[in-house]
Amino acid sequence: MTGRRYTVGQQVLDRDRQAHGRIVGCYPSPLVLRLMDEAGFQWIARTVACEPAGRQPAVQDAGGDRGGVRIPPGRVPVDVPPTELRVGDHVIAGGRLVTITDLRYRHGGTRTVILSTGRLAVADRVMRVYRSRTS
Repeated sequence: MTGRRYTVGQQVLDRDRQAHGRIVGCYPSPLVLRLMDEAGFQWIARTVACEPAGRQPAVQDAGGDRGGVRIPPGRVPVDVPPTELRVGDHVIAGGRLVTITDLRYRHGGTRTVILSTGRLAVADRVMRVYRSRTS
């Protein structure tokens, strides 16, 4: 059985907390790491529940370019951190506008987003959402 080796400064996803973090400390036990998110919140994580954060998140940020996606009337683009996401916000995922139906696991500066398509995503940075003008 081969295990992963982690180093200080490496970005990982803690599956137990559903949060991304940077390793700030490795303990003598090979099973424990100290992680810190972008907001400065630190926690202890098990190495068996961590994986290197090298893949793309499921929610694609529009990045200022609508990319041919039709935005419904009355909706405006707003850039928000994960802690300010709301149920009912729309995000661009898979080339179309999808509604956020549920938010879970608020640990540190991240949220787990459940979309109307049934897909899950971890919101770990400021992202563009489309809200109604009255919200």
